[in-house]
Amino acid sequence: MIEAQATIRRGTRDFAIDISVAQGVAVLFGRSGSGKTSVADLIAGLVKPRAGRVLLNGHPVSDAATRTHIPAWRRRIGYVFQDARLFPHLSVTDNLLYGARRRRLAGDNLDSVVALLGLEDHLTKRPGVLSGGEARRVAIGRALLSGPELLILDEPLSGLDGARKAEVLPFLDRLARSGPPILYITHSVEETARLADEVLLAADGRVLNAGPPSEAFARPEAADAAGLGAPISVLEGRAAGADSGPAQVVDLGGTTFHTPPLRVAPGERVRIVVDARDVALALTAPSGVSFQNQLAARIEALVPGTGGWLVHLSGPGFRLASLVTAEAAQTLGLAPGREVVALVKATAAARYA
Repeated sequence: MIEAQATIRRGTRDFAIDISVAQGVAVLFGRSGSGKTSVADLIAGLVKPRAGRVLLNGHPVSDAATRTHIPAWRRRIGYVFQDARLFPHLSVTDNLLYGARRRRLAGDNLDSVVALLGLEDHLTKRPGVLSGGEARRVAIGRALLSGPELLILDEPLSGLDGARKAEVLPFLDRLARSGPPILYITHSVEETARLADEVLLAADGRVLNAGPPSEAFARPEAADAAGLGAPISVLEGRAAGADSGPAQVVDLGGTTFHTPPLRVAPGERVRIVVDARDVALALTAPSGVSFQNQLAARIEALVPGTGGWLVHLSGPGFRLASLVTAEAAQTLGLAPGREVVALVKATAAARYA
């Protein structure tokens, strides 16, 4: 769907891009100033590469060598900017249909887009009375109704408070499952872990494929890009139903993990984000402790760090990192190949269904 091997300059900085995305949701992740929006502008046709080329659906749309550059308005890309950019004098319905009318599309799927984004009660309103989350949903709907082959969402939750983000995220989940391919730009670990099929990592002047979230956040560059105090692990599983108590059981593919209750049906995908500092290690399974998750694991590697030793673990269906002090590593005799028990409180894991 998207291929880009190119160099661009924004201001006094050069960014080298080497990415390839087939389908689904590609999340372009990195800290502010890492070039994320510049890459989106390159894909959309708002900037030209200094060198290299960009392909959409196998067709070159920008090529510095041949001086090919298809303008943005001909690329069939829906671009939703950080601010909603709605027309204040138009109703929600007219804002939704604006792009479709400009492209002389019928807008026949208006009802389905309205239902997808939960806008049924807002169609006659003007943008001035909408909440921030509602305005973002209208902007996304407008882009969808323009018939895009690719949807670019640039920090769609930026500037929204926690309640408004929680309002919009379920609609983004629906869009990820039923909409066109998406290039989603964010510096949020939560949004990346929840939505990404593929993570594109922007760091140190480069943008590259980093794999699914479980692989991407294992990279040192990702921890630095996220401004994390320690690496995180992203565990992939499926909701297995409720436990005997008020807990959710998640099947990691051979290992059971407990979280607080989730609004998911059995079989639905669940991603669990665990901070390495929240993973304790024991040589045998302890009793009389509050850790609901006691995961049998094998040490794959120990890597020295500023906060101690980063212990890389693997078990049936999961890979996990634990940060321990040098004293603890020595006392326990931690070494590659050793069998241990990883202890994780259910409440310590951030859960993204």
